[in-house]
Amino acid sequence: MKSILSIFMLMTGLSAWAQDAPVLNEYKPNPKNLTLEVNFNPFSSSPVSINYLRFRKFVTDRTAWRLSGTIGYKNQNLIEYVTQYTFDINLRPGYEWHFKGTERLSPYIGFDVDFALKASGFTDKRSIQQNQGPNSSISGAWDVNGTERGFTRFGSNLILGLDYYVIKKLYVGLEVGWGFQLVSSHDIVVTPRSASNQTISGGSVFQIGTNYNSAVRLGFVF
Repeated sequence: MKSILSIFMLMTGLSAWAQDAPVLNEYKPNPKNLTLEVNFNPFSSSPVSINYLRFRKFVTDRTAWRLSGTIGYKNQNLIEYVTQYTFDINLRPGYEWHFKGTERLSPYIGFDVDFALKASGFTDKRSIQQNQGPNSSISGAWDVNGTERGFTRFGSNLILGLDYYVIKKLYVGLEVGWGFQLVSSHDIVVTPRSASNQTISGGSVFQIGTNYNSAVRLGFVF
């Protein structure tokens, strides 16, 4: 967190020596421009992460719609006829208001709405192949201990961010937020081969606080 605040202070300090931006800026987006962002961790083994994407559509040179999102699916066979899977999706639509800033620096405030869903399950079809009755399955997680447990999340955040345009059409940025989220864990339903179903009820957690993206945002203007 200290490194994030340090970079924020550095970027803000740069504005003291920069000139004001013209109406149509050669670095910053203009009305109707689109931006695409990925996560950038220059010191990690995978510097650019494409499991996170954000699009922005600038309505004016100071305002923009935004949509962040991730989607993933995993299906793995432990042994023949035994499978466990997860599916997750996260969508975060929102809106931004940019300040005048400088020729290269663009501070902004905004908000987004956070919706996430994760579904998990386990199936054992060996019983069907061996004609031993219905297959066993688990929905809501991989096992009764709650490994990879599914959930539904809803929240909203107020956002403070900075974009710094390194060269024309290319920027790096940082962002912090404050908001709330409600996370509801899915029920775990166990269907054994020769017994009644067992249900482990899910709970919920409500929290309010700060959040931030620890990675640097790397963006391109189109």
